[in-house]
Amino acid sequence: MSPSNQIPDRVSSLELFFDLVFVFTITQVAEVVVHHPDASGIAHAAIELSVLLWMFGGYAWLTNAAGPDTWPRRVLLLLGMAAFFVCALAVPHAFDEDGLAFGAAYLIVNLIHLGGFFLDSGRTPIQAVIKLAPFNLTSAGLVLAAGFVTGPIDWLLWGGAIAVQVATPFLAHADRGFVLNPTHFAERHGLMILIVLGELLVSVGLAAAASSRHADLALILGVLAGLSASAAMWWAYFAGEDEKAARAHEKATIRRRAVHGLLGFGLAHLIMIFGAVAIAAATKLSLQELLGPMDGFSAWLMAGGCALYLIGGAVFRGVMGHGSPIPRIFGAIAAAFVAPAGARGSTALALACVAFVIAGTLFVERAIDRKKEPATFLRNA
Repeated sequence: MSPSNQIPDRVSSLELFFDLVFVFTITQVAEVVVHHPDASGIAHAAIELSVLLWMFGGYAWLTNAAGPDTWPRRVLLLLGMAAFFVCALAVPHAFDEDGLAFGAAYLIVNLIHLGGFFLDSGRTPIQAVIKLAPFNLTSAGLVLAAGFVTGPIDWLLWGGAIAVQVATPFLAHADRGFVLNPTHFAERHGLMILIVLGELLVSVGLAAAASSRHADLALILGVLAGLSASAAMWWAYFAGEDEKAARAHEKATIRRRAVHGLLGFGLAHLIMIFGAVAIAAATKLSLQELLGPMDGFSAWLMAGGCALYLIGGAVFRGVMGHGSPIPRIFGAIAAAFVAPAGARGSTALALACVAFVIAGTLFVERAIDRKKEPATFLRNA
């Protein structure tokens, strides 16, 4: 087998370069909530992130089928990167005056994605791509059509695009015909989580810089509270969770791997990513008050972000089957305590509370997992 036909084992440097656009995208999505701190802003951000993440995930499937190891694939991936960059640029006003730019770029993203599968030298059966194509193009067409209108019809078209994407795995049988490399696929999605955690750290740094205070003890403690929240979120995913999921993915059948890709690395990661974006946006909304009380919206946005991050982790565990999702569900409920900590205390206190809730959840989770390990060992003996 020639090198161009091999399934990539690790993420390539070009894919890492490609992910820099995702960094900008996450920043732009957070800005949507910052500039529209209400239910409408949250809905706009969630819809745009869902649409974009569907195709970012699609490109992970593409590079998993065949890495960018030939010049046509590299050029195609760079063209896709350029189209994504335009989408990200239009994110803040995608429901308004930049809707047409977003829709046109998003259609190009889809066309390049489909074209890439025809360059994979037979790694993916063309029949599977042909079944997938009408759904992705229909979704992109609805987003493009939304660029020509405003008001309720705009929402209807965007909602239709999301509905098509949700229905795609069931109607197009997108879980058939795709052979996924577990190592590459898990690493690709883990990098997405790292990117949003980086956005949270940047938000904390901006909040500290905007406070116009010197680096006194109070400000240092506030910044470290933000770091602790990001560290706890990192721990919840990268301190063994990602490796367990990768091993479960590797042991699964080819059909089951595709289900893992759609629900575990797709839906679950979308929920976790939006949770982290919500926490970052809540921090940005309190730029001048890292050490002061948060307004009610920001406080509950941060609490909701913490809950979503844990719910996404619970879905990930449930789909991949490598651990009990129950502790994270209860942890999501406990995240409600983040809101009063922010409203009556400060942004820094709310971030510290996020860290405390996640750390407490992980402590209980580890205790439950350790009790189940002997039983698992006996079953496998």
